[in-house]
Amino acid sequence: MMPKSLILVIIPSVILVTFHAGAIAELFGSSPEEMASKGTLSGDVQNWATLIQNYILELANHGIGRDKTQALFDSANYTFESKDGDTLLSNVQASLGDYLMRKRVAAERIATAVVKLHDEYLIKKRRNETIKYRRLRDMPLNLYRDSDIPSTVLPKRFSTYFKQEVNHDYSTVKIPDQVPRDDEAVLDAVYYTVELDGVFRQNRKSDQHIRWQYFGTNLGLIRLYPGREWDTNFAGFYNDYDPRIRPWHIAASSGPKDVVIVLDCSASMIGKKFDIAKSVAITVINTLTKQDWVNVVCARESHWDSVGLWHYYTSEVLGCQSGSLVPATNAHRKDLIEKVSQLQAGGTSELEIGFRIAFDLLQSTRRSHCQSIIVFVTDGKDIDNEEVRCAPGYYTRSGYVPGPVCRYNWTKVWNVAENRNAKIFPKARIFSFLTVDEGEVFPGNLSCANGGVMVRLETGEDLINKMRPYFDYLSQRTMEWEGLWTAPYLDAWGLGVAITYAVPAVSKITGRTIGVAGVDATLEEIEHFLIRYQWGSVYTFIINRQGETILHPKLKQSTSLLEDPIFITISQLEQDKNGEPWEFSDVERAMRNLEKGQKTVFKNGENITYYYGSAGREYGFAFVLKQSDMVFRRAQEPLDERRFSTSYWNLLIEYNSTWAKERLPGVYDHLDIRYNDSRYPLLTVSYKHSSIFFAPKCHCDPNKYFFDDMLHVKTVDAHLYINFDEPDAGCDGGGQYEKGLRADVKITAPIETYWKERDFEWIDQIKWTYVGMRSGVFRTYPGHRSTRLYDATTRAWFKRAKNAPTKTVISNAYMDSAGVGKIITISQAVFEGIPVIRQDECLRRSPHGPWPGGCECNTENDCISARCYMSSAAVFANDLHPRCATERVEAVTSLDMLYNDFYHQTIKIMESTGLRPMKGCGTYYECPDGRKACMTRCYLFDNEGYILTDDDFVSANDLDEKKYKEVSLGKKEGEIMKELVYKYKLFVRKEQVDFQGTCTITPYTPKVTLSGIPMIPEEQDDYYKFKGPIPAFSNSYGCIQDVVRYVANASVLGDTGMLTGNISGPCMSGFYYVTALPKTNLFLLVIENYNRSKSEKPFNFNCKITQSLVTSGSFRIINGTCSAQEEDSSNSRPQICPPLKNESLVNVTCSFNSAPTSVRYCDFLFLWVGFLVWMTNSLKNGFF
Repeated sequence: MMPKSLILVIIPSVILVTFHAGAIAELFGSSPEEMASKGTLSGDVQNWATLIQNYILELANHGIGRDKTQALFDSANYTFESKDGDTLLSNVQASLGDYLMRKRVAAERIATAVVKLHDEYLIKKRRNETIKYRRLRDMPLNLYRDSDIPSTVLPKRFSTYFKQEVNHDYSTVKIPDQVPRDDEAVLDAVYYTVELDGVFRQNRKSDQHIRWQYFGTNLGLIRLYPGREWDTNFAGFYNDYDPRIRPWHIAASSGPKDVVIVLDCSASMIGKKFDIAKSVAITVINTLTKQDWVNVVCARESHWDSVGLWHYYTSEVLGCQSGSLVPATNAHRKDLIEKVSQLQAGGTSELEIGFRIAFDLLQSTRRSHCQSIIVFVTDGKDIDNEEVRCAPGYYTRSGYVPGPVCRYNWTKVWNVAENRNAKIFPKARIFSFLTVDEGEVFPGNLSCANGGVMVRLETGEDLINKMRPYFDYLSQRTMEWEGLWTAPYLDAWGLGVAITYAVPAVSKITGRTIGVAGVDATLEEIEHFLIRYQWGSVYTFIINRQGETILHPKLKQSTSLLEDPIFITISQLEQDKNGEPWEFSDVERAMRNLEKGQKTVFKNGENITYYYGSAGREYGFAFVLKQSDMVFRRAQEPLDERRFSTSYWNLLIEYNSTWAKERLPGVYDHLDIRYNDSRYPLLTVSYKHSSIFFAPKCHCDPNKYFFDDMLHVKTVDAHLYINFDEPDAGCDGGGQYEKGLRADVKITAPIETYWKERDFEWIDQIKWTYVGMRSGVFRTYPGHRSTRLYDATTRAWFKRAKNAPTKTVISNAYMDSAGVGKIITISQAVFEGIPVIRQDECLRRSPHGPWPGGCECNTENDCISARCYMSSAAVFANDLHPRCATERVEAVTSLDMLYNDFYHQTIKIMESTGLRPMKGCGTYYECPDGRKACMTRCYLFDNEGYILTDDDFVSANDLDEKKYKEVSLGKKEGEIMKELVYKYKLFVRKEQVDFQGTCTITPYTPKVTLSGIPMIPEEQDDYYKFKGPIPAFSNSYGCIQDVVRYVANASVLGDTGMLTGNISGPCMSGFYYVTALPKTNLFLLVIENYNRSKSEKPFNFNCKITQSLVTSGSFRIINGTCSAQEEDSSNSRPQICPPLKNESLVNVTCSFNSAPTSVRYCDFLFLWVGFLVWMTNSLKNGFF
């Protein structure tokens, strides 16, 4: 009898086509259900995967020419530079310390000048020797220039250092909207602070890297240098600004403090009163800084209602730590604000327990120990509404009788305050805020008896001014001291994330704080400063004395943040979840203490050394070096430059400028520049040459580079640098560019010839071909302009190839930064040039391997780098053996092609299926059960679970990037992704908290027009100049996200190289196959008998839930601040209290109900008893 397998081969396919599904099943001895559960395409799927991989490799080999670029680096001359971590540490510590010290000196100089000017003016005013002005507009221009009056700010010039138009000749003032502009104190402040202009200009002369300088008064007025016109809102009105609530002013004017906010959350507060109460709490929280400690108590208790039902409430602590205060970092402030905002009033006005909790918090070990404050917000009512009963009701013959309405004895609260306050140090001052109602007696006496003030609030508007007694008290306690560095915050004036050295100015006559002087340093500038000292795999980070990470490569760049950053502890970035390497804890402890030293730890399979030191008196920094970084190989410029062609700067059109034509005659004509070519609409390109671009980090002054609009000069300077033999001085030698860039330009010059002359089947599908070097040098063909902020080393294609250097890596679809539309990128890593190492030396290092770069090899497993190859470089022409690549990636070379071209080519490969042509990808056919609703659906997805090919991406608008960029397999095929994650373990789930995430205010809506959107590089670069005074609407805001990622583990595919399964779920049904394209980062998913009809039912919630369970890249917005809570003990934060005035010397005038008092608790008891006696006598005498 003939075997069934032979029958399958010889039966004509035309016969199979005519059979019903049941007949086919009978022929093969299987039922339709069995066929559906086993699948019939395994051989086809393997074949498709091979063909697609071959297509990608051919594109890469012929299109990119990686081997040729690798040969250029293998032929390069390298010098060996020995690196000394101790010397590096000393140099950076001295330089960075000097940078920060200059800012400190400048701020102290401003504060000293303010005190002198203020006190001299005060003396003259008392003697009636000052010029009096009744209104601001009466002041001459030399005294009064206002940021809200554009004509007074002129002349303005664009400053590359401030990224906007400013006036370096004068300062300007800004007055908050709620401050009376013609108030006498405001006029005085404008008058005497104008003399600060001389100090500002002197500071600028002494420090060329100084940024904003300013002085913010306690009145709310700020004087800012250089002068600037203020920003406007969407309506075109100038934004408000009050320095008194900015981090730099608060930190310096009040000193460290421990604050407990007690909110009366009872039912009597429902409505407007509770809205005001929450606004007060949020205002206080917003005016705290990292040096403060805080928590919020929602005070209330349970009760019955008028029909006898029990309503459970309890006084609760809102912070992440219920038993102690929490540091007022950005993270904890966001947490408390979110929780306060969500509070709903309800419960009884029983506040005794709430105050006991408040004093417990003030006596916890986690606090500053400098000042203790309770902020109490209430309506003062001792009776709640009729629905709040303090006892259960009972039944009589007449019906149900409710329990009694609650009436509270405030004496219990007063006793708690008196007894507990006597036992804590420092004693707590209680500031009460009465919302709307007339119940002043309780909160008023409570504040006056405990050194505070009561303020009545009718609305929640202008709270800063209405709460002045609270802020005045804080500023009164400040004595003149050295100042401090603030935590990083988002600069309100457009320079990104900044830190400020802030110094309080305290009058020598009145003893009161006049205001705060500040000088800024931007994190962007510090980042650029530290990057200059990095090489190889070296990276650096900065922390503060609390261990919070200020800068780290795993965090977003400071210029990318949407609001004040949330910083996490360095241990979360340098140690795993198990605390490994545990030795890093010693490094962190030393850095917090601002010590200098080094420590070697074992991490990720190798030894690394932390070299750490201090920058000023607040920050510690560290450089992290691997053993291989101790000797750095730097490529040198070729000795024989005759065979290297001229390179051209990317601003091609600038070669047509008069400036360039005079200095570089004939170059423009030689380039044969094309504009709006059919292949590159609206772009300027040169098919004759590639172009060179330097990332911002390549420039000695990145800000000057970015905002310098003299493009013709920039082009000529760059052209001369990259082509001629003048000494490469580098930044330290006074040059414009980092040292060594020209070597990368000249080494890669010959690859241009290959790119121009290549010819293969898919050449017309390639849009761009390029190589990005680790130095920041970028060469691309055809030559064209890149955007000014472009940095190849930060792009996803560069990172993917660097992390998987032995594979050909394919990106997801994304929008091209140069403007050609929706593309994909194919990339390959280029290693540092091979050193020649004798085989006996290799065997001495390791008898059996793996061996380092330069050693002979036979397979990839012989090499540490996992890459073994024969170099085509001339220097290895006589070499008979392949050699191991080095471990360092020198560059990544890539090509871009339009997404639709790539998609259609891969689908074309999968259209035919051996003996089953009717089951190719995208083909509809009869299901095994006889229905005509099945198809074969195919996806390519990467090692992170993101889909590369999907027919929905083809139809998606290029502008609607969210529809095709990083779309998860789980979002499309949730049931299959779930099995790959949980059943087969192909994907390992990774979760991390992104403390600097981005969320949207409203649901995502796609862009449907290019109008107003900068697309091509020229438009993107010029956007800052033409964006207009009214800001663009932003739908995004900073948030904390718990982000889910997946990483593939291809080893689970086993010997067969394939996973299969049968799915019948809420979204779809079908039999699936998953296999790898092993030489790439891709996998192929094919679903046979795919039926999606179930998911088309209205309101298919089960399908939506299934898809969301395993969506890569999905996140939930979390109260992630509690994830960032500190694990350290109280003594891990330096308890340094600045000099504060003695409590007895700080006079606070306390009054309520128009009766000024300055009473102790015993005085209050006397008044209260007197009031009761008067009431009793009045009743006896019939007055009531």
